[in-house]
Amino acid sequence: MSKLRVASILFLLSTFFLKFSSMLRDIAIAHLFGDSYVVDAYIAAMTIPNAIILFMLTGMKDAFLPSYYKYEKLGKGFSHLTNVVKGTFWISSVIAVCGAVLSPLLIRWLYPSFTGHGAEIAVWTAVIYFLSVALVGVNAVYEGYFDSQKKFSFSTFSQTIVVLCTIGGAILLYRQMGIYSVPFGYFVGTVLSFIIKLVYLRPRRFLMWSQPADWREILSFYKVFLPIGLTIAVGQINLFIDTLFSARLGEGVVSNLNYAFRLVNIPQAIFGVTIATLVFPLLAEAKVKEDMQLFRTGIEKGLNYMFLLLAPTIAGMIVLMRELVQVVYERGAFTAAATAQTSEYAIFFTGSVLFYSIQAVIAKGFYTLEKGHYILRAGVVSIIANAIFNAILSNVIGAIGLALSTSLVGFVYSAITFTTLYKLAGGFSLSVIGKEYAKITISTLVMCAVLLFVKHGLHADHLSVVPYLVIMIILGAVIYFLAAWLFRVESFKEIVAKGRIKQVSDS
Repeated sequence: MSKLRVASILFLLSTFFLKFSSMLRDIAIAHLFGDSYVVDAYIAAMTIPNAIILFMLTGMKDAFLPSYYKYEKLGKGFSHLTNVVKGTFWISSVIAVCGAVLSPLLIRWLYPSFTGHGAEIAVWTAVIYFLSVALVGVNAVYEGYFDSQKKFSFSTFSQTIVVLCTIGGAILLYRQMGIYSVPFGYFVGTVLSFIIKLVYLRPRRFLMWSQPADWREILSFYKVFLPIGLTIAVGQINLFIDTLFSARLGEGVVSNLNYAFRLVNIPQAIFGVTIATLVFPLLAEAKVKEDMQLFRTGIEKGLNYMFLLLAPTIAGMIVLMRELVQVVYERGAFTAAATAQTSEYAIFFTGSVLFYSIQAVIAKGFYTLEKGHYILRAGVVSIIANAIFNAILSNVIGAIGLALSTSLVGFVYSAITFTTLYKLAGGFSLSVIGKEYAKITISTLVMCAVLLFVKHGLHADHLSVVPYLVIMIILGAVIYFLAAWLFRVESFKEIVAKGRIKQVSDS
C-alpha cells in the first residue's frame, strides 16, 4: 500500500509539474535574461520547431493507443510498435535535418527585423530544437506505449526529465552559454529521456531490430495520426502567427507577450483541463447508452462548472494583475518596466482563457460523438481569423492588439464549435445555461466591487505585495462563494451538496 501511495503521489506531482513546465521555464528565463532582444530571438525561433514538437508529442498518444490495441488483439502489438517507431524515426530525422539546414533561411524570411547577434541567436536556437525533433517523435511513441501498458507514471516521468534538463541548463549554464543554455538543456533532456526508455525496456524489448519497416502499415497509421495532430496543433500554429507579428513591434514585445500568456493560462491549465476531463466519462456513458439527453446534460454541467470556477478567477486576476506579474516574474533581469508592460498585455489575454476553456468541454462532446473533424475545420477558421485580427489590430493599437486578437479568436473558435455541437446534439437548454451564467456573473461583479473598494478605498495595495495578494485572494474567494450561495447558483449548490457526484450523474 505504501509503495502504491508513493507512486500515486509521484505521478500527481510530476503531472502537476508538467502542466506548468512552460511557465517554470519562462520564470527562469525572465530572471536570467529579462525581456531583452536575446529572449525575443529565442522565443521567436523556438516557436517554429516547437510547433512540430508539440504536434508529435500531444497527437501521438491519441493516435497510437487505439492503433496499438487493435494490433495487440491480433497478436501483433510489438510488431506494430516496431513499425511505428522505425517509421517515426525516419520521418522525424528527415524533418530534423531539413529544419536545421533551412533554419538560416527560415529566420531571415520569417523575422527580417532580427539582425546581428539577435539573428545569430535565433538561427542556432532553431537548429538545436530542430535536431531534437529526431528523437522527440520516438519518445512520443514510447510514451504512448507506456500509457497503453498502464505505466502512466513512467510516461510522465520521461517528459519531466526533459523539462528538468531545460530549466537546469538555463540555471547552471547561462554564464557559460547565455541563452543557448535553454535549447541545449532541452536537447540533452530529449536524449536522456530516450536513453532512460532504452535502458528501462532493455534492447531486446525495445523493438524488433531485424524486422523491416512495413511502410504500408506506417502510412496507414499516419493517416489517422495527421488529422489528430493537426487538430491539437492549432493553438501552437496560432501562437506562431502571433510571434511573427510581435517580432516586428520592437524589443521586449515577444518576450512580454509570452510571459503574459503563460501567466493567464494557469486557470485554463487547472480548471479547463480538469473540468473537461471530469465531464468526459459522463459523455462516454451517454454515448454507450445512446442517451442524447444525458449527453446534453453532461455538456451543460461542464459549461456551468467551468464558468463557475473561471469567472471569479479571471476577474480576480484582472484586478490583481500587476501584483501577480510582480510576484511571479519581477526579479533579477526582469524589471518594474517589464512588469508594467506584461501586466497590460495579460489583461487583454484573459478572454482567451475563458473561451478556450469552454471549447475544451465542447471538444469532448465532438470526440465522444466521433465527430473530431469538425474541430479541425473550426481550427482552420481560427487560424485564418487570427492572421486577419493580428494584421488589423497590431496596426491600430500595437502589441496590445495581438493579445486582444487571441481573445477574439478564442471567442470565434468556441462560438463555431458550440453552435455546431448544438445542432449535432439536438440543442441545449440555453435558458438554463443563460440563467446560471447570469447568476455567476452577478456574483463575480459583487466580488470585484468589494476587492476594488478594499484596494483603492482602504488602500490595501500599500501593503507588501505578498501579504496583499494573500489577503485579497482569500477575501475574493469568500465574497464570491458567499454571493453564489445568496444568488442560489445551482452548480455551486451541487458541488457543496452531499453525494454531489451521484446527483450530477442522475440529473
